[in-house]
Amino acid sequence: MNLYFPWYQPGAEFTSRYINPENSVRYIPSFVAPPREVAEHLLYGNPYIPWGNWLTPIVFWWIYQVVFSFFMLSTVSIFRQFWIDVEKMPFPQTAMAYEIIRMTVERDKYKRLSRPFILGLILGLVIQVPIFMALTFPWFPDIYAWRTNTCGFGSTWVTPDSPLATVVGFQLFNKWPPFAAVFYLAPLSVLTSFMLWFLVYLIVSQVAYYMGYYTGILDLPGCGRNWCGVNIPTAGDPFKWAALSNIGGLIGLTLFYIILNRRYIFSTIKTAFTKVKEVDESKEPISYRAAYLLFATSFIAITALYVTLGMSITVALLMPIIAFIAWIASLRIFGLIGFNAVTYGGYGTGFIWLMWPVRPEPPTSEWFWAMLMNRTFLTDGFGYGWPGVMTAAFSGFKLSNLTGTSNKLIFKTLVVSSIIAPLIAIIAMIWLCYSFGGMKFATFITDVNTDIVARFINPGAHENWPAAQPWIVHAIAGILIVGVLSYLHTRFLWFPMGPIGFLMATTGHTLLEGVWTMGLVAWIAKILTLRIGGSKAYEEYGVPLMSGVIAGTIVAIFMGGLIGVIRFFIPF
Repeated sequence: MNLYFPWYQPGAEFTSRYINPENSVRYIPSFVAPPREVAEHLLYGNPYIPWGNWLTPIVFWWIYQVVFSFFMLSTVSIFRQFWIDVEKMPFPQTAMAYEIIRMTVERDKYKRLSRPFILGLILGLVIQVPIFMALTFPWFPDIYAWRTNTCGFGSTWVTPDSPLATVVGFQLFNKWPPFAAVFYLAPLSVLTSFMLWFLVYLIVSQVAYYMGYYTGILDLPGCGRNWCGVNIPTAGDPFKWAALSNIGGLIGLTLFYIILNRRYIFSTIKTAFTKVKEVDESKEPISYRAAYLLFATSFIAITALYVTLGMSITVALLMPIIAFIAWIASLRIFGLIGFNAVTYGGYGTGFIWLMWPVRPEPPTSEWFWAMLMNRTFLTDGFGYGWPGVMTAAFSGFKLSNLTGTSNKLIFKTLVVSSIIAPLIAIIAMIWLCYSFGGMKFATFITDVNTDIVARFINPGAHENWPAAQPWIVHAIAGILIVGVLSYLHTRFLWFPMGPIGFLMATTGHTLLEGVWTMGLVAWIAKILTLRIGGSKAYEEYGVPLMSGVIAGTIVAIFMGGLIGVIRFFIPF
């Protein structure tokens, strides 16, 4: 339960009943949101909750979450062995969780590692506690300048009067150390590629500016260089990075991963549906036959749900295909460096422009739902419920690999939680709004109580997202660039310019969050660790230290959240 699900989605569909009643009835079916007179009580609350009116929308969104969660679980079950056992992808956050387990559950066995971990724990608290205090209490000194030109994810934007503003590619720089702690556990080759490609991005952006592109960009602050207008690196010529990387690069990473590893996929299919057992299934959470059958069944169920929303069968079939492409690419990056580079920001609206080069007039229900789903659930982050299931599944199987836990037990836990959690989340959101009034919650004011229908049907909506039209050539270029980089990186292990680094350096939200600075810190720290103390120093000091930083940050965030809950009921 978080800002995105169930608050923004499906909360915004609920509130559309009174915000834009005419268009809400036109585009949003009765089984998706309750009548206006019921939804209005979300605003200020009501002691009586008409659960009968809420039943159908609750069931619809619950089923939507469950079938997509099963789709994600089946996908993970197919790729688990290759990603976890063969490639041994690090999944940095999971590696840190394992380190925390070792420091607590098995503390006596790893006494030598406790001091770096405790030091990191203290550093995490020193970092996060002042941030929380400064944002919560106006009287607390803003030690890290978090109130000054800083976004929620810890990035400070470059202002037009800054000396850095003359560098066109500089948008924001991140100053939140936990990012560096996570990146530190990424393979050095990925960090090196990230830094090299970001340098290339800075150089070519500057060259483009001197050639006459991006006129007026020096007058824009950092966020404006990412979002405002089309005369910017992400959306404008000559590169249109958001189309090249967020659309083309995303497709290319998944497509060429499947091509380059087709033998493994064919082996799982043979194992599933023939008597030839080319892949050992003994350690798998479910058999490959069960995984493929679950994949096919959930694929059909997802398609059927989208058809009920007004999509044609052709468009409805494309929705789970887009999800598969997007989240395989996303988890490849997340599993290697611990950051969501390609499925954040809703750049997947580009897939809709590929289906409809010109928006239908008037906008159809099919258009509305295809655009909404691609801007939210399909390509806008782990927080929408089922996308997080894929992340949790791979992370869970990685942890089971480290601890020796049964994969079958992990799978059962994921299935149960995927069924129960979305139902509880939706009911809890409705109950909270009826009990206290939605206007008491900041996320309700900023995200839920907004006109979701107008956002996608108004003239000009998302026309330059991901980039200014036309951008198909740029997307094709992105597919080819990532494809070539994938082949070269597979063929020549020494090749430093890999596809993951390319996407970390050039995608829209990585640039917006300015994570290059923390990537640079992690890269330098890891090089120094390995050159001075070797792998032994990395394993005995580096990993425990960085894991401690994350543990301390989590403790501080938990404390801050607890104080926030207390302040909600007892203001002080």
